[in-house]
Amino acid sequence: MQKWHPHLRAGTAPLFVRLVEAIEHDIAAGTLAAGTRLPTQRDLAEEIGLSVGTVIKAYAEGQRRGLLLGHVGRGTFVASQRPTPASGGKVVDLSLNIPGPALLPKVLAESPSTFPTADISDYVGYLSHSGVAEHRAQLAGLFRQSGFEANPDNLVITNGAQHGIALTFSSICQPGDKVFVEAGTYHGMKSYAHFAKLDLIGLPMDGEGLLPGAFDKAAASGAARVLFAIPTIQSPTARIMSAARRREIVRIARKRDILIIEDDAYGFLDETSEPLASLAPERTFYVNTLSKCLAPGLRIGMLVAPEPYLSQIHQSMRATCWMASPISTFIVSEWIRTGTAARVKQSLVQEAKKRVKLASQILRPHIRADHPASFHIWMDLPSDIAQQVAARSLQRGVITTPPSALVVDPSLISGLRISIGVPENIEDLEWALRQVAASLEVGNEASMSII
Repeated sequence: MQKWHPHLRAGTAPLFVRLVEAIEHDIAAGTLAAGTRLPTQRDLAEEIGLSVGTVIKAYAEGQRRGLLLGHVGRGTFVASQRPTPASGGKVVDLSLNIPGPALLPKVLAESPSTFPTADISDYVGYLSHSGVAEHRAQLAGLFRQSGFEANPDNLVITNGAQHGIALTFSSICQPGDKVFVEAGTYHGMKSYAHFAKLDLIGLPMDGEGLLPGAFDKAAASGAARVLFAIPTIQSPTARIMSAARRREIVRIARKRDILIIEDDAYGFLDETSEPLASLAPERTFYVNTLSKCLAPGLRIGMLVAPEPYLSQIHQSMRATCWMASPISTFIVSEWIRTGTAARVKQSLVQEAKKRVKLASQILRPHIRADHPASFHIWMDLPSDIAQQVAARSLQRGVITTPPSALVVDPSLISGLRISIGVPENIEDLEWALRQVAASLEVGNEASMSII
């Protein structure tokens, strides 16, 4: 492994806490693999300019959270993040925020197959950076269901939403720039910011997501000129902006001349919500993906950019991968044409409704039912309780996302995201949710015992 250098976020939290969060972030991002030996306390202290005592406290806290293992005479190592439950070895993953993989094969098996006999000779060479015009028009047509009339000429087919986010930021930001985000945000945004050396400024949220007053105040300060937001089924909190809230956010963005990057990965689960891009197309970069509503393996996403920025987007595309796979896009096109994509989406929406209802029943009163169809839920919990519940759930055989992987400003939000889409059957999901519920009860008992 290359020399590891943790990035400590800015803030008022104690330095040892920020170092633990940096360790947890790098473990979640895969930068620190299980079994990796960390630098000695003295070496790391010298490397990042902290006191030895601070690093000692951070390593001790990392061991308490189950992130690290200390061996006398050998050093400190990254612990395995895979659970080793005593109850029969059963393991259920509630950390990946994706629909389960079982639905697509079932729908495909019931659908007519057109791809094997199709002529793909037009899609095997180097084509336009934006993608085939016919495919772009077809994908733009999908957005009309939520009231967004996207111009196909402004649409770029990408290798998933993460690629669309990277293309946008590489076109409008420089290393060291600051970006406004919700206090809790998509882990991929945090990973990209770390990679691109962007500083994220977390903004307060309420039951509808981003607070307009806080956004206006922050924007007026001039601290950043870009907002990254997830207005529909926000990740990680599953909150949804009302129509009035969306109009107010757009009004402020225009007044303060703020560019918006809108992640609408979960919009297919709530097509009644109008995208910000429909309200402010002149300043909004709209990012969507088929990974959540069709198949992650296709790696097909969509970026709709304001026309003045298209040349920069195309330059970024040419410099990174030239184009998204036209063959994958052709498969998507065929599934849309034959109705397969619509059947998959309908099945996913029905499954999401069933699963979020089950989660609401088992985990109440710890969660809010923001939307009847969602593949993730959020529990508002104090930071220490969230960490404890995650650790206890892991011991019981349930993998959850480390809380710090999704939180930008822990002074504004804390809690635990539970992704309910991955388990292939409802029985495994119910078992896993009950393990989380049991871990919550232990946490409550422990907190009540403190005088």
